[in-house]
Amino acid sequence: MLLTLACALLGGLALQRLKVPGGMMVGAVIGASAYNIATGQAYMHPLAKTAAQIAAGAFIGVGVKREDLQQMRALLKVALLVIAGLLVVNIVTGLLICAVSPLDPLTAFMSSAPGGLSDIPVIAAEMGADASQVLALQFVRFVLGIAIFPAAISHVHQEDMSATQHDYKAPQGDWPHTLLTLAVSAVFGLLGKASGMPGGTMAFSTVGTIFFKLSYPKACMLNPMRRAAQWLSGAFVGAGIGMAQVVALQHLALPAVVLIACYSLACVLLGYLLQKLQFFNKRESYLAVTPAGASDMALISADLGVYNVRLVLLQVMRLVAVITLFPTILNAISQCLS
Repeated sequence: MLLTLACALLGGLALQRLKVPGGMMVGAVIGASAYNIATGQAYMHPLAKTAAQIAAGAFIGVGVKREDLQQMRALLKVALLVIAGLLVVNIVTGLLICAVSPLDPLTAFMSSAPGGLSDIPVIAAEMGADASQVLALQFVRFVLGIAIFPAAISHVHQEDMSATQHDYKAPQGDWPHTLLTLAVSAVFGLLGKASGMPGGTMAFSTVGTIFFKLSYPKACMLNPMRRAAQWLSGAFVGAGIGMAQVVALQHLALPAVVLIACYSLACVLLGYLLQKLQFFNKRESYLAVTPAGASDMALISADLGVYNVRLVLLQVMRLVAVITLFPTILNAISQCLS
């Protein structure tokens, strides 16, 4: 585990020094996966993922203001639009993958689900899909979401900044209050994990930190904690990527191309629609529909100069919907096609 963390840290620091958007997380994934491919011995305890989700929830929570909560009704409408759009993309992509490959419908649908890299393959295995193929294609979507899209979005020119009037930056604060805030987030996050609710860890830690921040204004999260969370999250993901996934991708080249093409087109179209609705500015609109996990986007968005709390709250809503609703819908459709 220490060697895995060390390789992840080296990769993260290297890309961060090169000023790659989300460089710490992307580099950590590359470093840990490279170590695993070379030795097959990479390991990260599952608590690393939990810790990263708790930290992401804390960062979201400390940035929420009372006026943000007043906009939740409007945010809910946008969330429904994004979730419905991504469900359509998921179904269309799955059908196209079925048409160009021997994958069964359920495996194809779960391979293109816009959820977390560590969550979807587990759910897919429980439903009877081929977990190894799902993991291989989910890795393609993950790289697309945390590396390729953020790098492209970082070059999007911000023509209209009116939608960012509620942007925030996490308070500078101090370490005692940062650790206190993290402790509160951890308590709620562990309650969410114990509840068994899909996406509960991050959802509970976010809500708990929001209430703590509103009742205790000194609550804060210093930036080094965000880097540490990116490092842990990237190391956890990278440790799960080995030679088996690399070999599997050789046989899934065409489905991977379909996946990339469909989500790239969806990001452009849905992002343009959100921009026209004037709820987010241009850069935020594209980030809202980027096919990465909620905790990933919460930790990466600040690297792109985006601090809109509504954006990361939307990602949390999307996370819960994708993990709870999508598998049931996709399973029903796959049974109709079988």
